[in-house]
Amino acid sequence: MKIGVLFTGGTIGCQSSALGLVPSGEAPRRLLADYRKRTGDGYDFPTAEPFTILSENLTFANVAKLADRIREKSGEWDGIIVTHGTDTLQYTATALSYLLGLEAKPVVLVSSNYPLEDARANGLDNFCGAVDFLRQHPDARGVYVAYKNTGESIKIHRGACLLSHPAFSDDICSLGYAAYEQKDGSFAPVEGFYEQKDRQAPFKGSDLARAEGTVLFLRVHPGMVYPALDGIKAVLLNTYHSGTLPTDSEALQAFAKKAKEKDIPVFLTGVPEGGTAYASGNAFAKLGLITAPPISPIAAYMKLCLAASDGRELREALSLPLGGDL
Repeated sequence: MKIGVLFTGGTIGCQSSALGLVPSGEAPRRLLADYRKRTGDGYDFPTAEPFTILSENLTFANVAKLADRIREKSGEWDGIIVTHGTDTLQYTATALSYLLGLEAKPVVLVSSNYPLEDARANGLDNFCGAVDFLRQHPDARGVYVAYKNTGESIKIHRGACLLSHPAFSDDICSLGYAAYEQKDGSFAPVEGFYEQKDRQAPFKGSDLARAEGTVLFLRVHPGMVYPALDGIKAVLLNTYHSGTLPTDSEALQAFAKKAKEKDIPVFLTGVPEGGTAYASGNAFAKLGLITAPPISPIAAYMKLCLAASDGRELREALSLPLGGDL
C-alpha cells in the first residue's frame, strides 16, 4: 500500500524557540525518522507540503488548497496522512469529510498535543496509529482522525464527528462513538459505531474562501448581546447542553425577528433528537428557529459554510448525511 504524507505545520510540525513554538522545517523529517526508529519500518513515505502554518491561522483558502492537493495525490497514493495542528483539527477534518465524501481514498489526520521534542507528545503515537490503521484496513474510505487521549489507546475517529476540545484538555472525542480502537496492536471496529451512507454529493468548495464571514456561529450565554446581520447568509446558534435557549429574552426575540425579516435562517445546534424536554423549546418554532440535525456544532458550521459556497439550499444540505456525519 502506497501511503503518502502531507505536512501542514501545527504543533506536530513545530519546535521551541525564544518566541514560543514556531513551525520548523526539521519537524517533518524528525517525525519520519522517529517513526523508523520506533518501528524499524524502512518504508520511504512520499511527502508534500501544501502549506506550513500554525493551525490557529487556518483560513478557508488553506482548507481548499489542502483538499485540492489530496484530490491530486489520490491518483498516486492509496492512502494519505495529513499532519495538522490541534487548534483547528476538527474544522479541517470536517471540511475534508464534506469535500471528499465517504467514497474517497482514505485520509487520516494526525496531530500532537506537544512538539515532538517533548517527552509528553502523542504525535508519534498518532502517526504510527494512522499508518497501522491504513495498512490493516486498506478498504477504508473517507476521512478519519487518529488520536491518543491521555491514558487511553489510540482511536480512529470519523472526521465529521469530532467535538471541540474540552477547555484546558488535550483530549478529543467524537459525537457518539469512535470508528475504530487499537487493541493489542490491531484496530477493531468500535461496537455501537454507525454512520449513514452519503445522500448528497460532496461539496465542490471551488469558491470556499468567499464563504468566510457569511455564516454567523454563536454560543448562547447569559447576558448575551446579539450582533448585526449585515452580509450574513445563515446563523448557527449553539444551545445550552440541554438543547435550550433563553426564549424569554427580549434580546433573543428581537434577534430572531430581525433574522426573519432579512430572510436569514437561524439554525440551532445541540438540540437532542425529538427536541429539548424543557418548555422553553416550545417557542423555537414561533421564533422561526430551525433545529439542526444531531451533528457536532463544528460539523454544522462547516457544512453551512460549504453549502453557502456551493450555492446549495442550506436547510436541505444540512439535513442530508455526508462524510459520515449522521
